[in-house]
Formats: sequence, structure tokens, C-alpha cells
Amino acid sequence: IKQRFEHLIDHYAALCLALALVTLSLIGVGDLRTAALVGILLCGAGMAQDFARVDLWILLPLILYALASMASSCMAYGNITDGYGVMHALFPVIYLLMGCLDEKGMRLLRRCCALWTGIMAAMGIGRFVFQAVTTGRTGRMAGPLGNSNAMGIFLVTGWFTLMYCAKEDADRNQTEFLFRLEPVLLIALTLTLSMGSFLAMAMGIGVLLIEKKRTCDPEETFRYACRLLARIVLGTGTGMLIYLAAVRTNVPWICLPLLAYGITTFLYWNTFDRFLSAYPRTAFIMSALGILIAATAVFLRPSAAITFAERFEMMKSGLHYLTESPLFGVGPFRWRLLDMNDGGKYFNTWHIHNIPIHIGVEMGLFAMAMVILIGLRALSKKKKIFLRAGVAAFLFHNLIDTSFFYLGITALTLTAAGEPESGGRKAGGMTVKTVFALFAGLFAYSLYYTIR
Repeated sequence: IKQRFEHLIDHYAALCLALALVTLSLIGVGDLRTAALVGILLCGAGMAQDFARVDLWILLPLILYALASMASSCMAYGNITDGYGVMHALFPVIYLLMGCLDEKGMRLLRRCCALWTGIMAAMGIGRFVFQAVTTGRTGRMAGPLGNSNAMGIFLVTGWFTLMYCAKEDADRNQTEFLFRLEPVLLIALTLTLSMGSFLAMAMGIGVLLIEKKRTCDPEETFRYACRLLARIVLGTGTGMLIYLAAVRTNVPWICLPLLAYGITTFLYWNTFDRFLSAYPRTAFIMSALGILIAATAVFLRPSAAITFAERFEMMKSGLHYLTESPLFGVGPFRWRLLDMNDGGKYFNTWHIHNIPIHIGVEMGLFAMAMVILIGLRALSKKKKIFLRAGVAAFLFHNLIDTSFFYLGITALTLTAAGEPESGGRKAGGMTVKTVFALFAGLFAYSLYYTIR
């Protein structure tokens, strides 16, 4: 126990990042005071570092995006705190602090990310079942994030991180337990019934299989795909049965035996994976049942098609406002007011369901360009296949939804798949300490401003 404790102390920066992820996951779109306190904590850990290795093609655009967002707030409200700029300044701080970690620290951080995603999934499932049994009334699982779509993509990003830790980490004692969390994530994802998250997951799996095909022959890739999809079918199928029992029957307590079955899959998931490896035909048959799961999900959410059509209308509305104020944007939170009064369809949401367009409308074309540059750079980097697939899923989701503005989701993507050392340049101790000190001053000023 003493040795493990000393090992954790040696990697205090990774633990600070993990603590920040936990905190940011629980405050949704953001709370300035909490974000400022988290930022001060991370900057304090950063100022104790001697060097960092980061990709400047991601770090600098992150900083410039935050500055452009603060400039937009200043033009609209006369201060830098009434907007997203200060809260989103956490992203370059997180990325820079990740660049200070060694290989062991990054491995520990990714394990913490996978573990925390599993805890969030378990919390969501427990609350869903408790509400169904005690009140008889429940709906799509929103989880600790408070939004079903946000919870869905959080679980998708966490699933790719979990798969990386379980399949590519050398420490089998650690990864066997993490691998058992896969059905927990899949059950929770199904309970959200987030069609956008399912599409993002499919996009990520497509990237995963393309990358797999480059290193393996077609037959091995096909067997791998069947085994992967068979596990997904069992996990999502169990979640679908729990949802149907809790929501579509008059005896919601019947979901308790199904929950017990879900717990059994958690206990014997490694055995099930070995079974699929030994019997590839069974894996193929189970993977084909995914069509039935997808059809059931569409049946349970017939309004999904209408919702997607509205999102394209929303994007069209946003494109109309891109030229209103191309340099600084119309200001944070102001698109909704413009949408309310322009005489067209009112969408009753704070964000356009396309992140580049929304940022271009509210924060200006420069901020929009920085976000696009970050996305393209992250997607082009040669990552491990699961991390690359997770980035693809996150980026795709932000073209049809608003997960970027949830601090915990973006922080999870950065900490799990950021890989600042890949293609990075080394920065000396004085430079690193200066940057962290400047950000610490920004967070301290923002905290003082909000308290005053």
C-alpha cells in the first residue's frame, strides 16, 4: 500500500488532471467560479514542472481560440467573464499540463479517465433503475451530466478510451478489470437513446476498422469486427431490455432481474470475449443481431428523424448570422435572442447544433478557424487506433450536436486522446512556468470578479 501511495504521489500532475476531469464532468456547460478554481489548481501543478512537450499546432490555436472568445465577450458585455472564454481557457492549460507527463503518467491518466467513465455510467444506470422502481416514471437516462445527448457522447468517448486501456495497455492486472466495465458503458449508452451518439460511435468504429485493415489481412479484420460488434450487441441489447421493462411496461420492477443479468455480464465479460474468440461463427451471428437493436432504437425514438431535420434548419439559420459581425461575432449567448426575434422558426436552444458554425456566429470567424484547425490537426495525427477513433467520434458529434460546450466531455477527449507528445516540441521550464503563471492570473482575476 505504501509503494502504491508513493507511486501516486510521484504522478501528482496526472492526479490533478483526473480530479479536474471529475469536477468538470459534474458542472455541465460550466460554472465560472468552479472552472477558475480548477484552473488555479492545474496552474499550480504546472508551475512545478521543469519542461513540457506539446504540439504547438494544437496548443497555440487553443490559446488563440480562448483569447478570441474573451475578446467577443468584452465587445458584447464590456468584460471577459460573461462568456465562454475564461472557462475554455482550461483546455490549453489541460493540454499543456499533459505535455509535462511522462509515459507512466499518461498511462495512469487514461486509466483514471476510463475508470471515471465507468463510474459515471454506473451512477446513471443506478439512478435510472431507482426512479423506475420507486416512482414508475422514467425516461431517457441523462446521468450526472443532466442531458441524455451529452451523456451519450461522454460514454462513447469513454468507451474508446476504455478499449485502448484494455487492449493496448501492457499491465494485464489493471486492464482485466477495466475491460469488465465495457458492458456497463454500453448499457448506460443504450439507456440514453442518443441517436447522435450512436452515429458518432458508428463513425468511430468505421475509422477503427479502416485502421485495423491497414495492419491486418481482410479475414482477421472481419473476425475482429464480428467479435467487437458481438460485444456491443450484448451490451446494448441488455440496456434495451432494461429500458423497455422500465419505460414500456406497467411493471417497471421487472427491470431488476435484467439489471442482475447486466451485473453478471460485468463479472464474466472476459470469459465472454474468450468465447467469441474461440467460436467466430457465433460472433458473426451475434453481430448480425445489431440490425435488430438499431431497428428497436429507431422505433423507440421516432422523433429522431424530425430532430435531425431541425438541426439542419438550425445550421442554415446560423450561416445567415455569420456575416453579422465576422470579427468578434454577435457575442456569447446572443444567437438565441436573435433567433427568437428574426421572425423565422424558433429552436428554443442556446447553441446551434454545429460547433464550428455556432462559434463563428457568437465569437467570430477567427475563433471558428482556430477550432477547425484544432480538429483537423487532431484527426491527422498518428495516434493509437482506439484513440484516433475516439477523436473521430467526438468531432463528428460536434457537427450535429453541442458536446464541445460541456467542459467534462471536451476535457475527457483531451486527457484521453490528446497525445501532446506526438509531433510535439519541447518547451523549457521558464517558458512553461510563465505560461502557467499567466493563466493562473487570468483565473484568479475571474474568480475575484465573480465574487465581487
